[in-house]
Amino acid sequence: MVYGFGAFPAGWLAVKHPSETLAGGLALAAIGLGLAATSPERTGPALVITGAGLAAYHPTGIAVLAEIYPDGTGRALARNGVGGNVGQVAGPLLAATWPWVGPQGVLWVFAAAAVATLLLGLGTIPAPAGPPVRGRSVLLALLTLPVIALETASALNGFAFRAVMVITPLEVEDFLTSLGTTAENAAPTVALLIAVATIAGIPGTLAAGRAIERNGAGPVIFVTALGVLTGVLLLAGGLTGALPGDLWLATVGMAIFGAFSYGSQPALNTRLADLTDADGRAMLFGVTFALRFGLSFGAPLLVLALVQWQATHVMAALCALVVLPSLWAWKQR
Repeated sequence: MVYGFGAFPAGWLAVKHPSETLAGGLALAAIGLGLAATSPERTGPALVITGAGLAAYHPTGIAVLAEIYPDGTGRALARNGVGGNVGQVAGPLLAATWPWVGPQGVLWVFAAAAVATLLLGLGTIPAPAGPPVRGRSVLLALLTLPVIALETASALNGFAFRAVMVITPLEVEDFLTSLGTTAENAAPTVALLIAVATIAGIPGTLAAGRAIERNGAGPVIFVTALGVLTGVLLLAGGLTGALPGDLWLATVGMAIFGAFSYGSQPALNTRLADLTDADGRAMLFGVTFALRFGLSFGAPLLVLALVQWQATHVMAALCALVVLPSLWAWKQR
């Protein structure tokens, strides 16, 4: 939650000091990881520090890329998004080295990566070109219908994504139990499904970047919402037996879900960049990512509150809710 809601103050800081905000965020992340490595009993507070530091990246980095590449924002944001997918795949692989280097060693590797990134980025971020933005102008931008549509679609998108990641392990466990397999075997299957979604997100994000350049961000936002819903319906159908194919169909559904879910991010961010002035983008992206990531962590609570419903129905319903605001975001001018 610190990682999610921390995006708002990070965006506010990045309006005047983008380079310092990014550098400070990476430094905080390195400090938090180093603290966890040296004092395992302080892992909780250390992860809070790390989350607060990493929160600086999205509102600052996305706003800077949109300013540097005004004519190719969609493709630039898509290529940037691929880095996140690569990191999500590489992170568990690095963590798997703990039998040889120990858990503290793994944390030091991540801390060193944060420091290296900080040093490589020094002096590469341009200073703000215009006068300082006023908070009132940002609030007024948030009250316009196009931005409200985008923020609604973005927040629901994050909420639906988190719900799928929470519900899928439960459904895989039930599926394997119905086959007479022990629930302990669910973990590798879930890890494989999530890896499939993450890897499929790489070509999905790149394809979205090209589509944005050709057709604009609006239609891509709507099409990706439909793709997310299609993938989840196939995933649910395979795990519940409602459709033939079992785990094979669930894997295909997860790949479609990952491709379109990750592909929606550069489209949403490009559209928001198109609707806002450069001097206020960081603060608006701070609000966007606070809503997208911060509120999405409420998805597990919603799933628990709806235990009387079938979990796959909850998952599909949340993804279906993304479609209408995505259409609204497309049609708004």
